[in-house]
Amino acid sequence: MVDDTTNTANNAPEAEQGGLLSSAWNMGAAAWSYASQTVSSFMGYEELNVIDPTTGKPVKAETDMSDQRQKAFTDYKKYLGKDITSLVILPVWIMQPFTMLQNMAEIMEYTDCLDTAAVTEDPYKRMAHVVAYTMGPFAAVERAWKPFNPILGETFEFEKSDKGIKYLAEQVSHHPPIGASHAENDLWEYDLVSAPKTKFLGNSVEVYPVGRTRIKLKGTGDVYTLIPPPTKAHNVIIGSTWIDTHGEYKLINVVTGAKVILTFTECGWFSAGRYEISGHVYDPEGVPKLYLEGKWNSHLDCMPCDDEGNPIPDAEPERLWTCEPKPEKDPYQFTKFAHILNSCEGVNPLPSDSRRRPDRALLELGRSGEAAVAKHALEEMQRAEKKRREAEGDGWKPRWFTPLPADAQVHEHEPDNEACPQFEFNGEYRKLSAKEAAKPDDVQGEGFDPWQYADMHETITIKKVEAQ
Repeated sequence: MVDDTTNTANNAPEAEQGGLLSSAWNMGAAAWSYASQTVSSFMGYEELNVIDPTTGKPVKAETDMSDQRQKAFTDYKKYLGKDITSLVILPVWIMQPFTMLQNMAEIMEYTDCLDTAAVTEDPYKRMAHVVAYTMGPFAAVERAWKPFNPILGETFEFEKSDKGIKYLAEQVSHHPPIGASHAENDLWEYDLVSAPKTKFLGNSVEVYPVGRTRIKLKGTGDVYTLIPPPTKAHNVIIGSTWIDTHGEYKLINVVTGAKVILTFTECGWFSAGRYEISGHVYDPEGVPKLYLEGKWNSHLDCMPCDDEGNPIPDAEPERLWTCEPKPEKDPYQFTKFAHILNSCEGVNPLPSDSRRRPDRALLELGRSGEAAVAKHALEEMQRAEKKRREAEGDGWKPRWFTPLPADAQVHEHEPDNEACPQFEFNGEYRKLSAKEAAKPDDVQGEGFDPWQYADMHETITIKKVEAQ
């Protein structure tokens, strides 16, 4: 990992939500009690009723989970049909101990597929391997819990040292919420700007993956842009929550014009068609070259096809991607890779790293009530920073990514720069010197510091919670 002991103020226009307190965390028992009561009031009742997912039992609860879900969302009727991506008053019991930045990093699981693509001679088979690489996040999307919204300036870094891969993500805007990430090795570069939108529909939430994914293969010069389909969470208030992804998937080679178009089948009655995907790799003239099919939660196969797109009879399908088995009875339905991304073993990440967030760490440890208080405290600190920026006429800018002009190039089918502003990895992260791994207990929920005005806040740490 890398060395970083400073977190200097930045300057550039940025808008986010206003606030009241600089920190409720380090103001003693009275403030702790106040924060607890405030979180409870957000949820609509005096006792903070949550479910500890590590045991499946209620903590300080007098009502069951269904009652909580219905009561907590009673006041959310006004959000019907609206975007709730940046809604911050969501109770912690619907959260998973994971942030959106970590969510973005789940595409790093199957990088072997991208390594294979980089050395594949046939351009259409090459594209098929790139598609296989992008399947990872779909296989992980079935978790019904919401990740934490990152704090402005929060980061997440990940490394596959045996593959020469380094990954960095940063929250580059708070309102609207936008994250940017970059990864690379000797064979390829990966860049993402994620600006998701949501629509609350009462008992379901639609998630639109507005963003800009670009993948460059260094040896061939190919550049691909990805347009994934939307996802829908069903029964978020009443019933058993389940996730479906359906619609059109596109991967376009912006250099040659070749493209992949897949259909993600919508789940029908009695689960008919659930998870199924199928489509083709097309040459620049639109002639099908390969047929792809599989299930987005388990596998992807490839086989040759005729000019009409029909698979060649008796052709053996080639398995391009297989989803790793998921741990059984995992309380959050985490994949093995998600657990790796959450691990604090053998790392010493930036002070702004998601693993250092105390609310995320407390929830992972099963201390849900304390996690709710910590979440509220961080949100108040963020509001206070915004208030000070406005008072002092300061701006804010990302540290590791540079915003591009409003007229930066947009490729076919990508969202425009108003819907998804462009950010470019500035390379400053590469200049940081490596440092030795820290003890896991010195990372898990410890030393979280994404702040522009560090003098406003004492460092939040779960060890201080234990000492109170």
